[in-house]
Amino acid sequence: MSPRWLTVLASLSILIATPAAWAFCRATTCNPEASHCSPNQAGCLRDGYPLFWESSCITVSVQADGAPKAGIDYDAARATVERAFEAWTSVECPGGGNPSIHVEVQGPVACSEAEYNSKQNNANIVMFHDDSWPYAGKSPDELGFTRLNFDLDSGALYDADIELNAVSAKLSVGRMPSPDEIDLDSVVTHEVGHLLGLNHSTETESTLRAGYDNGSIELRTPSADDVAGICAIYPPNRKPTSDGCEPRHGFSELCAAEQPEPPVDEAPTTTSETSACSLRARPNDAHGNGNFALAVALAALGVRRARTQPLRP
Repeated sequence: MSPRWLTVLASLSILIATPAAWAFCRATTCNPEASHCSPNQAGCLRDGYPLFWESSCITVSVQADGAPKAGIDYDAARATVERAFEAWTSVECPGGGNPSIHVEVQGPVACSEAEYNSKQNNANIVMFHDDSWPYAGKSPDELGFTRLNFDLDSGALYDADIELNAVSAKLSVGRMPSPDEIDLDSVVTHEVGHLLGLNHSTETESTLRAGYDNGSIELRTPSADDVAGICAIYPPNRKPTSDGCEPRHGFSELCAAEQPEPPVDEAPTTTSETSACSLRARPNDAHGNGNFALAVALAALGVRRARTQPLRP
């Protein structure tokens, strides 16, 4: 039987709303358009399996080119990514100890495509777009976009890629941003929260809130609610299935098109799904917490970029 493939894009946009302190939300395997999938009173999806990395270790690579038009080279990009992961993995969980997930930032890699290869090698990649933002016709003010690929039957994450907008955003790198700038550390720290399995939060102090205030560095540091979330996914006493760091099917710095062809009789090993979450900038005078919109599209026998159709609550 051919495996089922479902591509789900969750393009999460900021809306003005009454402030509310809601708990963290975990990303799940649930298809938001299915009748059985609905949010609970806190706004979190209550159906499907929560997403998580099975191993105690994952590797993340930084794309070699950086964002030259924005003046961001590989070294600056890598340093930002390292700080963002450190912000999450070094938190102290309630009761003591750190989250049971270790991240090795490596690179550079040649591939600049957000993709998951069911038959070939993979890499979890952080990359920039500085020529054009692929989602400009849908969400031109998005600052980042995270794609997750996972097992529909367990929620185990297979692959993750973070895409960063260096086209329309005036990015500040490694310093305090000016009032009209976007703090790259804040954007990457937010997207890393998604990569680790958290969904957007309606808590106004959360790093996972859906909106960013220009000139701020608030999202660099996970809030108490964020800490509770990451520690719920990776409690210090968790017993991972392995401690291997290598990506699924092995590592390659090359995109699928540049890799050797796999054996013709090799078939995809499991059912999987792709989801994406994003962060948007909001004006300095915007108030309230973020809400979100979901968009869904189907892909037959492979992961492809889906057409998004925002549904605004």
